[in-house]
Amino acid sequence: MSTDSIVTARLILHSQHELQRLGHRRVLALLESREPDLAEFILEATTAHHHRILDTGATPKQARQLYHAAEGIALTCILAVRKAHEALWQTETGDQLEARLEPPSTPPDSS
Repeated sequence: MSTDSIVTARLILHSQHELQRLGHRRVLALLESREPDLAEFILEATTAHHHRILDTGATPKQARQLYHAAEGIALTCILAVRKAHEALWQTETGDQLEARLEPPSTPPDSS
C-alpha cells in the first residue's frame, strides 16, 4: 500500500507531550482559533459520545474518563498531522509537493 508517510511516531509522541503540557482546553482553544469547524465537530461528537456512555450505565467519573481519553486521541492526531503538514511545507519545493500530493496513477488496462 502506498503512503505519503508524513506523520511519524516521533511527531505523535511530541503531540502527546504538547497536549499534556498545554492541556485539552488550551489546545481546543488554539484549534478553535485556527479551525473553528473542526473544533466544533470534535466538541459536538465527543459530547454526544459522553451522553451515550452515560446511557450505558457508566458512572459519571467513568464517562468523563472515557470522554477525556477520546478527546485526547483526536487532539493528538490533529496536532501530529498539523506538525507533519507544516514540516512538509517547509522542506518540500513546489514540484516535490505537487508530486507527493498527486493521486497515484493507475496502469492502463491491458485486457
